[in-house]
Amino acid sequence: MKKLNVTARDVKFFLLGVFTLFALEVAFNWEAHKQAFLEGYELASEDEGIIL
Repeated sequence: MKKLNVTARDVKFFLLGVFTLFALEVAFNWEAHKQAFLEGYELASEDEGIIL
């Protein structure tokens, strides 16, 4: 069995791919992400322990 040789270049391209997929997901579903953020913000603001 061959030993897997992972280089820094491989890691960089993997992370670039993950970031690209995340950016595309946010870009294409912007309204859903915005609505979820605002709902979470409002729920957190209702908590009496948080002063805004």
